Amino acid sequence: MPKSFKGQAAWAWKRYIAPSGWLDVSREAAAIAFCELWQEFMFAPRSFAAGKHGQMRAYMAELGLTDERNRGGEDDKKDKDEFFGD
Repeated sequence: MPKSFKGQAAWAWKRYIAPSGWLDVSREAAAIAFCELWQEFMFAPRSFAAGKHGQMRAYMAELGLTDERNRGGEDDKKDKDEFFGD
């Protein structure tokens, strides 16, 4: 977590990024951007622009926070899908 993170950005990092064991350093910039957007959203949700909602959702998807299919390496431990596995 960046030392500059305080408040909601630090909370988002601890809540979403830190427990996400599938993330590696290649996703650091996206993780930081997500946490900064989260802080901005929590500070003023009514004035959070629709475009920023889209950016935040895209970062969440890229980081695998919304769909476990985007989590690298985790599905190696699960049973393969009968239709798409191999």
